[in-house]
Amino acid sequence: MDLPRDESIPRQYSISGVGAQNPTFLPASAAAQDALLSLPIHIVQLWSIDMNQPAVIVNTARPSPRVRKSRQLETGGMWHDMVWRPGRRQRVRLLYRIEGPADAPVVLAAGGISADRRVDQWWADLYGEGRALDPSRQRILSIDWLGQRWPDESTVTTAQQAQALLAVLDHLGIQRLPLFVGASYGAMVGLAFAAICPERLGRLLAISGAHCPHPMAVARRMIQRDIIRLGVSAGEERLGITLARALALTTYRPASLFGERFQHAEPAGILHQLDGYFQAQGRRLVGRFDAERYLSLSESLDRHQVDPARVRCPVTLVGVRSDELVPVEQLQTLQQALPQAELRVIQSAYGHDAFLKEVDFFSQLLAGLVAAEVSA
Repeated sequence: MDLPRDESIPRQYSISGVGAQNPTFLPASAAAQDALLSLPIHIVQLWSIDMNQPAVIVNTARPSPRVRKSRQLETGGMWHDMVWRPGRRQRVRLLYRIEGPADAPVVLAAGGISADRRVDQWWADLYGEGRALDPSRQRILSIDWLGQRWPDESTVTTAQQAQALLAVLDHLGIQRLPLFVGASYGAMVGLAFAAICPERLGRLLAISGAHCPHPMAVARRMIQRDIIRLGVSAGEERLGITLARALALTTYRPASLFGERFQHAEPAGILHQLDGYFQAQGRRLVGRFDAERYLSLSESLDRHQVDPARVRCPVTLVGVRSDELVPVEQLQTLQQALPQAELRVIQSAYGHDAFLKEVDFFSQLLAGLVAAEVSA
């Protein structure tokens, strides 16, 4: 839960340090919030009495022995008046997470529609000290995607996600991103960001994401959305989301990988394994997604479009031979249309999910880009 900004609601917050037994209660004034950040404590933990939910906001001045003294963690939110149509605005909540030394260069990491600001969780193999995304050497920024519809029922666009990111950068006082690392939907938003403000971006690494969606990918997502709508109309929203997620999973990875993972001597064994897999994956998503969010972000993928000529910053594209959602041929077309672009093509058994599984390749690629763009 993020720190509420509405001071009209009376709340109290507790401060607890390492080993603290009796938390101290302070009012939720702006001055008190600023005072919290200056205290010599390890974790500032905010409890909203009316919500009864904790939120770790800042990792401050007393770090553990394994963390550099200057490393800081901030996870919070801000209100922003988003222009969703010319002349029309709506206030939205933007949630972000940034970790690293205060004076270090910023690297943005953005994933697919099911990813969020907890990049340390969904990209754990690449995140951490000594890894490609190293919060002891860089400030790693990530955000939650906007996932609502606007008053006219239109969905949020990748360009609006990029505008939301710009608002977060301004809020944090970050003038320029040396490196934007985007995968899947994050790559699409990265291209939109580069088209809107190329002067604020050093380089974009776009993994398995193009300037527009492939028609076959659109067709598959249309079916997923229809499944969710049927579930909602039947009063079975959770089932609709679970079934749509199951169908989506069959598009992320190629048939060969399913054959290896779910091979069984008896057909009943295959059915049992697949049912367990789909149910478990569905439960994980239902805990974080409702139908509105799924429908909005899925449609946002299908309405994505960027003019490559407007992307006037260096771009590294990565394509995967087995990716059925973003074919390599589409990325070759994009590379030719971009003013400054290189294309890396890899072989992988994991299809669209290769960015999560090909740890060695992406560790080396990111390390090289960080050295060139961030450390320069």
